[in-house]
Amino acid sequence: MDTDKNVNSLVDITAEKNFFDDSQKLGHLISNGNNIAIIPGESHEAIASSLALFYILKEQNKNANIIQDQMPENLKFLSPSLDFISYPKNFVISIPEKSGAISKIYYERNNQSLKIHFQLEEGNIKKEDIACYFQEPKPDLVIALGVIDYSKELKEQLNAFGFLLGSPILNIDNHEENKKFGKINLVEKKSLSEIILSLFPSKALNKKTAECLLTSLLLYTNNYQQNITAEIFELTGLLIKKGADFEAIRKNLTLS
Repeated sequence: MDTDKNVNSLVDITAEKNFFDDSQKLGHLISNGNNIAIIPGESHEAIASSLALFYILKEQNKNANIIQDQMPENLKFLSPSLDFISYPKNFVISIPEKSGAISKIYYERNNQSLKIHFQLEEGNIKKEDIACYFQEPKPDLVIALGVIDYSKELKEQLNAFGFLLGSPILNIDNHEENKKFGKINLVEKKSLSEIILSLFPSKALNKKTAECLLTSLLLYTNNYQQNITAEIFELTGLLIKKGADFEAIRKNLTLS
């Protein structure tokens, strides 16, 4: 019996040590990261939570960017535009020198489109030779939020966002099937709103952040019809106290 107790104690101590090691690494990554890219998963819960995280990091004077092609219609009330959330803007068209000698570049622009013309001195440029991608400073940290399989879900995007590769990844998710692809994997069976708030003190919340987190919470619980816990109701009360308009959010999400 004594041997069993000692073994159990050893397991508990080891688990506790790993927990604190990861917590210290996590705190170090966030506090020392000035250029942070946030990648939400496909779910609307993940996108709303990513916006909350974006606002929190902006309040900490971080250069935060959300890698998101477009905002779902029912979540547009949380952000004025994609430009506001600092979507990467440095778009590059790359043509290998061996394809042809370009002597002149000019463009035409109207209300419908922008055309870029390459005048060749010699050679022939083929469509497959042209690469298009965003080129931004490599982030100090990539935060994946609600992403189950990083390489699979973001395969097409990573072709355009190659500057993300090689940066440390903080993987935050609530799916049991998560592939644990991050340098630190914060995967818990609870709402993404709860996980985010475990990383930051409640004083970091302002009205906009509270609205995003409450929106995410409503989506996670399907308007409080599933995944209900006492902590969910406590968090709802906190977010309302911080200024989130419960009825306005429900109206925007078209929840009855």
